[in-house]
Amino acid sequence: MRILHPLFVHLHIAFLVMAFIAMYAWLFRGLATSVFEDRIYGFARVNTIAGVATVALSMIAGLRDAFFGSIARFSGPLGGWLLLKAVLATLLLVIYGVFLYWSGRKRSYLQEDRQAMLWCLTTQLAGIVIVGIVTLIGTMIVYYPDLLPSQPMPFGR
Repeated sequence: MRILHPLFVHLHIAFLVMAFIAMYAWLFRGLATSVFEDRIYGFARVNTIAGVATVALSMIAGLRDAFFGSIARFSGPLGGWLLLKAVLATLLLVIYGVFLYWSGRKRSYLQEDRQAMLWCLTTQLAGIVIVGIVTLIGTMIVYYPDLLPSQPMPFGR
């Protein structure tokens, strides 16, 4: 499991960043040229699907590490941060699930359905923000644990 968790973590970040870039490249290119290319939109969908799969695998590996790992555990002083990461990762699955639902309803010519387009763009933006937050927390836990308070929220005591 030592190699699986970093592998899954880095893969889902890459997939979801590519999905975000593709979705907004689709939008800005379409607005600039009036040609919304479905292949770019499809690329965003495929990367989101791959990202969701690797987020789920990362969560499984992360839970194993949180119970039996050597860096941080749920029962340790940084356990609250691990719990926060688990909650945010679950929220990430929900957000990207909403993206996949709306993008599945309109697999081509997304620009024709404003509501679906708005949902897709909003969920991609919200998702990448949460990916950044989870990545920051994970980086802090692994490389700078001394800079983190022992509990992420004041009501955790």
